[in-house]
Amino acid sequence: MNKTTAAIICAAVLFVWGAVSWMVLPWHQMVANQFTDQAEVAEAIKENAPIAGVYYLPFAQEDHKAGETAAFVNALPQGYDPGMTKQLVIQFIGDLISALIVICLLSQTAGLGYWGRVGFVALVGVGIGFISHFPYWNWFGFPTPYVIVTVIDSLIAWSLAGLVIAKLVAKDTKKITTSGIHRYG
Repeated sequence: MNKTTAAIICAAVLFVWGAVSWMVLPWHQMVANQFTDQAEVAEAIKENAPIAGVYYLPFAQEDHKAGETAAFVNALPQGYDPGMTKQLVIQFIGDLISALIVICLLSQTAGLGYWGRVGFVALVGVGIGFISHFPYWNWFGFPTPYVIVTVIDSLIAWSLAGLVIAKLVAKDTKKITTSGIHRYG
């Protein structure tokens, strides 16, 4: 099977897992909090964040005082379309690109059996989750349970994808050969 077909199937696995993880399992909601007065907070954001983007409170480190409220917010003062069609299409495209990248990485390995390839892809998943969320925990105080759930979610997604990738691209991985290798003994 070619890498593109494998990437499409893998993207479908990632997409389905994402739907289960976010829409069926309660764990993402369990590590998030709800504002006590959403309308008041929404109004404050709209008044103080005139353009969409990331905002820091305080904005500069030198303005930060011990015990002072701090925030890291992605503000969308104009809101967004509650219909998910556009986001679902974009998510699938992102999953497809991610799958192609991981398949290319796996294709550079040599001598891994099926479970070795699965483990390689799962390790990439842990790396994705940890590398992308650890800095938010460290620098912006994201809650540890949030980061743990996000890393585990990535591990599960890529472990499932690894089961598929390892089966479909097994013949595409580099083979270890002894040609040209001199053995001394």
